[in-house]
Amino acid sequence: MTASGSVNNDGRARHAAAMQRYREHVLAFCAEHLDELFERAGTALLDFAERAESNTVQGRFFEAISHLNRGREAMGQQFLDDVTLGFDQFGHAAPPQIEAPDDLDELSLIPPDDMEESVATENIIIKANANYFPELYALSQRLAAVNGGKKLKDYEILAGPHHLVHAFRHALRTIEVDVKIKIVLYALFDKLFMREAQPLYRDLNTILKDDGILPHIRPVSIKKAREREIRARADAEASSALEDSDSDADSGPSLGSELFDTILELMSSRRGPAQAGGATARPPVQREQVVSAFSSVKAASTPQRPPVPAPASGGMPNLELDERFLGRVKQALTEERQEVLDALGRDKLAPVDADLIDLIGMLFEYMLNDPVLPNAAKALISHLHTPYLKVALIDRRLLVNRNHPARQLLDDMVEAGSLWVEEANPNRGIFPHIQRTVDRVLQEFSDDVSLFDELLKDFQAAVEEQRKRTDTMEQRTKEAARGRERLQLAKQHAAKEIQTLVQRQPLPEPVLTFLHRNWLDMLAFIALRNEAGDDSAPWKDAVATAEQLIGLFEPSLQQAELERRVAAAPQLRQRIGEGVRSMGSYNHSVLDAVNVVLDDPLRWRERLATEGGTEDTSGVAQSASANSYMRSIIDDSSEDELSEEERAMIERLRKMKFGTWFEFTGDDGTPPRRIKLSWMSLLTSTCMFVERSGMQAEIKTLRELAQEMLSGRARIIPKQQHPFIERALVSIRKVLTQEEIDAGELGGDADTTEPAPK
Repeated sequence: MTASGSVNNDGRARHAAAMQRYREHVLAFCAEHLDELFERAGTALLDFAERAESNTVQGRFFEAISHLNRGREAMGQQFLDDVTLGFDQFGHAAPPQIEAPDDLDELSLIPPDDMEESVATENIIIKANANYFPELYALSQRLAAVNGGKKLKDYEILAGPHHLVHAFRHALRTIEVDVKIKIVLYALFDKLFMREAQPLYRDLNTILKDDGILPHIRPVSIKKAREREIRARADAEASSALEDSDSDADSGPSLGSELFDTILELMSSRRGPAQAGGATARPPVQREQVVSAFSSVKAASTPQRPPVPAPASGGMPNLELDERFLGRVKQALTEERQEVLDALGRDKLAPVDADLIDLIGMLFEYMLNDPVLPNAAKALISHLHTPYLKVALIDRRLLVNRNHPARQLLDDMVEAGSLWVEEANPNRGIFPHIQRTVDRVLQEFSDDVSLFDELLKDFQAAVEEQRKRTDTMEQRTKEAARGRERLQLAKQHAAKEIQTLVQRQPLPEPVLTFLHRNWLDMLAFIALRNEAGDDSAPWKDAVATAEQLIGLFEPSLQQAELERRVAAAPQLRQRIGEGVRSMGSYNHSVLDAVNVVLDDPLRWRERLATEGGTEDTSGVAQSASANSYMRSIIDDSSEDELSEEERAMIERLRKMKFGTWFEFTGDDGTPPRRIKLSWMSLLTSTCMFVERSGMQAEIKTLRELAQEMLSGRARIIPKQQHPFIERALVSIRKVLTQEEIDAGELGGDADTTEPAPK
């Protein structure tokens, strides 16, 4: 065992009784407030259910109440187990990062639900840290003394906001509820736990203080602690920007500033004490230095970045087929950053500026890893890498203030590129507007950040125009789909009527084909033209005509009735001809064939009687073509044939929101195809998908879509609820936090020197 480990063990052993009281007090607090949370959660969810905007949403709240009631015990036990685990791990290892994704090897897209939870938990932690900073500061100092003098990270403060919030997040995983339900439960947790935690932290400090652990810590204010943190980072200019941003908020630090703060601290830790120690001797780079350095970079040779191909007659090359493309772009961006560092003088550069340069690089790497943004848009937007390095060094509010025009512009371009850039045809959609914006930044931006106000206004106008154009096209596409559905439903109704009629007796094949073809179309035409449907006079007349035609071949007719019907055949032939010709378009050969039958119906009656072997006298005489045509109209697939997995997937798809993007992978190795669910018919169980332009791309039945989902040939592309840069910063923080935990870096010594009592 090391000397440090021995000191840690001695401290914990000496204060074991106090730490046991500490633990018991925390668990008692958690148990009491957890019971209250469960009691009030049902009422809160019921209230939301009553105000739900739809039956579907209301059903989710009722379902959540059921899940919560059934899983209450398991969830509560998981929460208390995680709180206890923090005590067991204290001083031994960093607690697990409950919210971290499985793969943190590189910056990647965070699932939207995970992003929603991350933002919710971060907000709770930030508010609690700001509200109870004096108590938490004293608690961290006393716990550090127990741990042998090692400075504690926020997540190592036992029962601190990070510890409690993430234990609750882990506990929520024991019940299957929608992320919106989780947000309601987080709000309750904030209200019932964190807003009631100040007496807890005071009591915990008293427990440690009474045991002789740093009894004379001088009270510290939030303001002084903030100044101390800023001085330690030697980032006067950046801190000023952060304070300006914070002053705009009504309560406490903003999520943006805290997120940026945390990232810079983690990057500073990654550099190590030797590099970080010189921070105070190197002031942040000044605007004049930035302009001068970037001018020399611009004048120098530009790294060989893969260019955005010019549109050709055959369309833009499909960059998704080039596996080396993203690697070449990333390498080019790395070379650009090296040039900037050389031009600024890397040996003279303050660590905070070096960190900002790295951070912008990580931001663009995150953009290049976005699986939704087309590669054509990635190649184009990556040209903004060097200008945004300059913006970040000149105006550090870029990464703090979400309303910064340069930040909004990049957010909007990434979102617009994801929605309206077509790889194969860049002249369509928003691509030309992105290209014009990028060109203006490259040509006009020197040191005046106000240029981005104008660019943002112009680009947002272009986006709005594109949105209207796409929405109009999509609306027309949906109207066409609804028209096709009405026709399909009319044909299905007509086909069922015909099937009922022809099942009465054997019929000559020309008659059967005529009824399945021309007369079915006639009935469908009538159904579309008359709102009364089969109650309308034209429908009844058409059905009566079909019955009269079929009645000519009824086998058990009396001779007198047969003669009467045969005598009426010419008039029947005339009515049939007039009805078919009224549609304008019809199958002439089928009508001619049935007219031949009506010229001599007795001869065809004899053929049915003497040549029954050629006809299906046991049921309905159907030609292969007519049978196939009927099957194409009437969907005879039975729900009984569906597997349980297919049933469950179809039910899930029925609830899918219009506007959801899907990715379909072909079996022939073609690139994935991303199209949007625009419309779904619950009557015909069909889904219509559109391209980025709003034009129809595909029509699938719900069963086909369910089978593709289950086989992995189709997947839903999660909708991102937060802007690009905010998602990127959250992802960067996760990666850096996990790196620090993996490296086991617990920071430097804590400030456990007590001031002399007054």
